[in-house]
Amino acid sequence: MRALFVTLLLTMLPLPGSPAAFIADAQAQEAFAQNRPAQDTANESAPAEQVLKEWPVVRAPAAGDMHMMPNDKATGTAPAVETGSIDPNAPLPPNADIGQAARALIPLPAPAALDAAPSIQGAAAAAPAPVSPTPEEADQTALAAFYTSRRDEPIWVTKTGYTERALAVISQLQRAQEWALDPGDYAVPELPTAPPGGLSRDDLAKAEMSLSFAVLKYARHARGGRIPAPAQDLSSYLDRKPQLRNRAELLSSLATSDAPAAVLLGLHPQQAQFNLLRQAWLETQRAKTLKGVKIDAKADIKPGDRSPAVAALRKRMNVQAPSTAEDDVYDDQLAAAVKGFQTLKDLSPADAVVTAATRAELSKPIKGNADQLAANMQMWRWMPEDLGNFYVNVNVPEYMIHVVKDGADVFTERVTVGLVGLQTPIFSDQMERVTFKSRWRVPDSIKVRDVWPNLLRGGGLMHKHNLRVKRLADPEGPDVDWQKIDWSKANMGDYFLYRPPGGGNELGLVKFSFPSKHYVFMHDTPDKHMFSWTRRANSHGCMRVRNPLQMAAVVLGEDKNWDRAKIDDLVRNGPDHNIIELDRKIPVHITYFTARISKGGKIETWADIYGHEKRVTLALANKYDKIAKGRDHLAPLDQSSVPRVAVAAKRPAKPDDDSVQSLMSSAFSNF
Repeated sequence: MRALFVTLLLTMLPLPGSPAAFIADAQAQEAFAQNRPAQDTANESAPAEQVLKEWPVVRAPAAGDMHMMPNDKATGTAPAVETGSIDPNAPLPPNADIGQAARALIPLPAPAALDAAPSIQGAAAAAPAPVSPTPEEADQTALAAFYTSRRDEPIWVTKTGYTERALAVISQLQRAQEWALDPGDYAVPELPTAPPGGLSRDDLAKAEMSLSFAVLKYARHARGGRIPAPAQDLSSYLDRKPQLRNRAELLSSLATSDAPAAVLLGLHPQQAQFNLLRQAWLETQRAKTLKGVKIDAKADIKPGDRSPAVAALRKRMNVQAPSTAEDDVYDDQLAAAVKGFQTLKDLSPADAVVTAATRAELSKPIKGNADQLAANMQMWRWMPEDLGNFYVNVNVPEYMIHVVKDGADVFTERVTVGLVGLQTPIFSDQMERVTFKSRWRVPDSIKVRDVWPNLLRGGGLMHKHNLRVKRLADPEGPDVDWQKIDWSKANMGDYFLYRPPGGGNELGLVKFSFPSKHYVFMHDTPDKHMFSWTRRANSHGCMRVRNPLQMAAVVLGEDKNWDRAKIDDLVRNGPDHNIIELDRKIPVHITYFTARISKGGKIETWADIYGHEKRVTLALANKYDKIAKGRDHLAPLDQSSVPRVAVAAKRPAKPDDDSVQSLMSSAFSNF
């Protein structure tokens, strides 16, 4: 019975090559690829080899409009599915039999997927939830669709072996270590010298598909895909994801470009800080081989030169020559390494000419933590490709805010961020409004965990902080008398708490809003003394800004051309809860960079206050079992179960007591 069910189900599944299976919905594939960790597909190669042995060679144009499947053992025939998009009269492209055999190596759905299918009787009533494909499965689908669309014309091989374009790509994959990636992740088979009749179709097919899979994997890793789901696998506070490119467009670019290796290099982040971090990381790798290296040169060393000084320079830069005979030749690869070093050291022009100034800097190698630099490079891979011409950036470990225009800071100031247990989340969004003299709506987490227990003890916090209550169903209606509610029986989810504008309001005079699922924002605070502290992780997740009115002048000056006098007038004479909607949304990036390269190649570092750097480092080493993810801060709150309340004796805080408890006059003063 089970065999019959599997047979029937297979007849209903869309076969590879059919429109239903391979519609080029690349955007959906990119979205799906974020949700599950990467898995190696090497264990699926054996079945593919068996398929290859049974693959029919297509030699006649009549078969050109079919996507061929492996021979059916029972009938000896090759089932075919009409694609509906191929001209049957068009001649087959060169080497289509190789491409078709290569496409046969794309793994089919795993049998486990069939086991999860519902029974035939209950299929309509209890259909299983759709399972998002892994990044590898998305690669498989994209490759099958792409080869079908080009009628199986190979990208990388001919009958005599790899093309020159393919060899350039393979060379780049083998140099992945230069980008803090592992070349072993992108290994492809070597091909022997072609005999007079050409290489075997089997070997060529394996080489073709191996290289196609390798470039897609490299592309994912270059865009952050070595850790495909940071929020799920590292911490819910680390709300980032790989910035994957459209697979169909990428494959098309690789197939048509005269320089596909350059296409691969262009996948890495193009921001200047990523490049500087990479150059510093390369210096940490070179430091292992620098001892005793001295560049003796009386004149400048230029690209194209040949001399013993070039051999010493090559050793200093840890760049291998194409051959031993060319060790003393200043080639393009060595020049690229020197240009990168000059950029790192802020030497101008960065033209690969080794002057006395460059030689002096080469004698002073940078010393840094390679793992820290690699982790920060990985976090840059998750950043949006376009940060914006005008954007706001809070770098949490630095406790600083930067407003950036055209690549330069136009406003920088100190901030406070969330406690370790109530972290500021790491994500990007858009600022939509600025509010002067805002009401403060108490976050649900504080309402449930701090205020509700206090209400059961009499509600002292309500008086102390001038809190009001409204029904959630009637947010514009009158306030509810909280003293007349039996909070031991109430559902806290039916109410929200707020504090009106005025003296002591936790938001101060101005708030900057960028709505998200994390419910955090930037704002003023009456507690200015906190900005004098070195360690400023003491809020419930929001970011307090020192000198926020000047920030408002910068933001609204950019958006509405308002000056500081206009801002001051709004504060003095404007209404309470005065919402100013921005004409153009402003990108906001909350980042977690623990290292930055400043002028002259100096490495600035900050403490890993939330442990994200450590998590990234462990994940890059594939040590997921060592990662402490912590709680899911986005998990739904229970607002219906009345909390148990224990009355505890109050401990008076000493004036010089810096403990977290004494820093909090209440749950609210730290939000």
